[in-house]
Amino acid sequence: MGDKIMTLVASVLAGGDCIDDADGLRSGRTAAVLGCTVKAPSTLGTFLRSFWWGHVRQLDRVSRELLARAWAAGAGLATDR
Repeated sequence: MGDKIMTLVASVLAGGDCIDDADGLRSGRTAAVLGCTVKAPSTLGTFLRSFWWGHVRQLDRVSRELLARAWAAGAGLATDR
């Protein structure tokens, strides 16, 4: 699962806006730079389709908690301080 998530995150950071854009990461030495096996778009699609509504709700709760902790630690906007 880690390689799939790393591929998705790297694709988004590289400007990708759909899973097909992750295919561009499969060339060159990207796998060596990322430290993981870069997965094919079809593999990413299967992985994403395995999530259900309950999983999404859990991720939403985690992201809200992480955001609250980050803001509490001082990561908020300068106007929030």
